[in-house]
Amino acid sequence: MNDEARELELRHLIDSIVEAIAAKDIGALRALYAPDVVSFDVEPPLQHAGIEAKLSNWERVFQVFGTAAYEVRDLAFEVSDELAFGHGFGRLSGTLGSGAPVKGM
Repeated sequence: MNDEARELELRHLIDSIVEAIAAKDIGALRALYAPDVVSFDVEPPLQHAGIEAKLSNWERVFQVFGTAAYEVRDLAFEVSDELAFGHGFGRLSGTLGSGAPVKGM
């Protein structure tokens, strides 16, 4: 697989995560994240290490939000035969359980 195909595969993975968040589907997110995922999020602790920590964070979001949307902007990748990494901006928005809109965080 060439670097362009690898990048397309990664972009598809990110799109799948965005879709799973909109569906509030923890099972789909579990299948998409690596077991040793490390992410940095708005809510303390800022670093979430491991799949259980990451999913626990999403479960808290899904309890508070009636609807959830996730947008990824300025996504860029560096891809080689042995390593790939990406960076971009993620924005969570939607409505709270009360119906109040949340423009984004």
